[in-house]
Amino acid sequence: GLGFANVVRPGPIGLVAASGTGAQQLMCLFDAVGLGISHCLGVGGRDLSEEVGGRSTLAALDLLASDASTERVVVVSKPPAPAVADAVRARIADLDLPIDLALLGPGRPTLTDVAERVVRAAGRRWTAPRQWPARSIRQRRPGALRGLFSGGTLCAEAGFVVSERLGTVRSNIASDAASALPDDLRSDGHLVIDFGDDVLTRGRPHPMIDNTLRIDRILDEGSDPACAVLLVDVVLGHGAHPNPAAELAPALETARENAARSGRDLAVVVSLTGTAADPQGLDRQVAALQAAGASIHLSNADAARTAADLVSG
Repeated sequence: GLGFANVVRPGPIGLVAASGTGAQQLMCLFDAVGLGISHCLGVGGRDLSEEVGGRSTLAALDLLASDASTERVVVVSKPPAPAVADAVRARIADLDLPIDLALLGPGRPTLTDVAERVVRAAGRRWTAPRQWPARSIRQRRPGALRGLFSGGTLCAEAGFVVSERLGTVRSNIASDAASALPDDLRSDGHLVIDFGDDVLTRGRPHPMIDNTLRIDRILDEGSDPACAVLLVDVVLGHGAHPNPAAELAPALETARENAARSGRDLAVVVSLTGTAADPQGLDRQVAALQAAGASIHLSNADAARTAADLVSG
């Protein structure tokens, strides 16, 4: 299972999810334009690894292909093993069903790009995901971008988007040693951290439930003279924190105030994954985050681009 679930409308799109937050982002983008979901099958974040070989993904594709209520399928995953991705493509070629791949990686389409393609292919009108820009953070500023994420796929996608604009981005989920963060998760440059990584969730709740680690880091970044932009994700839905903005917004506001005392204008950009029907209240979360001075985006890719474009030099 995915562990966390947004409230979305029923419809013709089936999802095979080797990524919880990736599936949530797609479902919410579909829901925002009136397109619903027939099934969302969570197959585990490691299913498209070389060791597992995509066993559950291949079985899920067969199941959805035999389901009359599913007219189109999307497979979403963090960067897969190349050989396993090829095996998935080969299985897709044998199925009499339109199937789109949302397999993240450098130079590949973002989740928002895939959502637009699926919506248009389904004969629906695509409208750009909503955003609530903060007027106070439109100017560029020198320094580093710091991404603090509760979702691994959203973190990975943001890293790819930011690196295309700013160059090297270090991360605790980087696939290459040169971009890997040290154990203390510190770097002088741009970075994105997945606080939901296995190492950081041993013996404690997932960061979609417990904001403690991220709040501590938000406050640290507010006092770091190298930090120019904070990029933070907030994920709504059943199983997640009942009111994440109530804890995160005060921390973000304090970080901005601490930065201002040292003469810095700290920008905050939020990637908000959720729907109007989620129990936390989408509008309530937006209002609280706006009051903290954040720019808010329902598209994670748009949030990452906005954050990157606020960094100069």
